[in-house]
Amino acid sequence: MKQWTKKQKIMLVAVFAVVIAVAGIAAGLLNYRPGQEGVKNFQVIVTSERDGYSETTECTSEEEYLGSFMRSFEDCEWQESDYGIYITGFGGMQEDVDNQYWWCVMVNGEAATIGADEIPLQDGEIYSFVLTQGW
Repeated sequence: MKQWTKKQKIMLVAVFAVVIAVAGIAAGLLNYRPGQEGVKNFQVIVTSERDGYSETTECTSEEEYLGSFMRSFEDCEWQESDYGIYITGFGGMQEDVDNQYWWCVMVNGEAATIGADEIPLQDGEIYSFVLTQGW
C-alpha cells in the first residue's frame, strides 16, 4: 500500500478546498435573483386553515425584497433572526411551535427555498404566507 507524502496530502486538501469553493460560488450564482427597481404591483395572500382565514391583498411597493416590504405590511408580526426576518403571525394568528404550526412563505404557489429578505419583489407575482402544520 502506497504512503502519501506530506506534500501530496497538502495538495489533495488544497484541491478539495478549491472544488468546495467553486461549488459554493456556483450555487450562490444560480440562486441569485436581483430585486426589481421601481414600483411593483403584486399580491400578498395570507391563509390559515386552522383559523378559517384567507385574505388576498393587492400591493404596490418600491421595496426590492419581500422581507423589507413585510416589515411594514399591516398586521404582519415578525422578529429579526440571524437569517433575516422571521414571520411569527398575522393579525393575532400566531405560529405554534409546540403543535408544529409555522408560516410557510410561497412565491407563485411554490414554497420558497430562501428567506424573505432574499426573495426579490417582482411585478405581477403572488407571495403567499400559509400557516402550515408539521415539520
